[in-house]
Amino acid sequence: MHEQEHRVRVGYQEDFSPFAALGASGPEGLAVEILFSAFEQLGVKTVWTPLSLEQQIPALLQNSVDVLACLGVTEERKSRLVFGEPIILTGGALFRLIEGPDTDDSIVTPAGGPLVVAARESFPNSSVVAVDGYPEALRLVSQGHADAAALNVHVGHHIAEREFPQEFGHPDSVFKEIFLAPAWPPKHDNDFREALNDVVTVEGFSKFGTQLGTAQGDDKR
Repeated sequence: MHEQEHRVRVGYQEDFSPFAALGASGPEGLAVEILFSAFEQLGVKTVWTPLSLEQQIPALLQNSVDVLACLGVTEERKSRLVFGEPIILTGGALFRLIEGPDTDDSIVTPAGGPLVVAARESFPNSSVVAVDGYPEALRLVSQGHADAAALNVHVGHHIAEREFPQEFGHPDSVFKEIFLAPAWPPKHDNDFREALNDVVTVEGFSKFGTQLGTAQGDDKR
């Protein structure tokens, strides 16, 4: 790897635990840990920039950051961005109230996330509405305005427990597997991307339910 003359600007989602989040001492989470290790092996210095879900892709395309730490890989996004090797396997699941009906007539999901198309394909008879982020999706279900929220199974669990404790049940399955991977704009440093691909490892989550508690609590940095 050639010497870097500047620090690589890494964007990461600020509220995406257990994978990435802005903690008290800076970036944290499983994806952050994986990439910290990879950057260290490459001798690359970095600057980490916290971003909202909606800010991530615009920040990348507007050259505010050089790479996004972990983004859900979808066909639509692959037409606009260049993804590196996957680093995490996760998935989308429906979150329902423990005391609510077991129906999915109306589903809400974050507008900036990767599950809008997947939810519409998986639940063709449901009304799928894109809303403003994870807390808003869960709030609408909590208040009875929607039957379920289609969310990342790990992140949704974390935010539901934090914002709506003991209201939502644990999803017992996923309707769409999704890989998370670093992402670059169409014009980028190919050598750097290939070097990073060579050192990252795949961290897969194949079980849900009780495994979620372990996943959300691990910050190994």
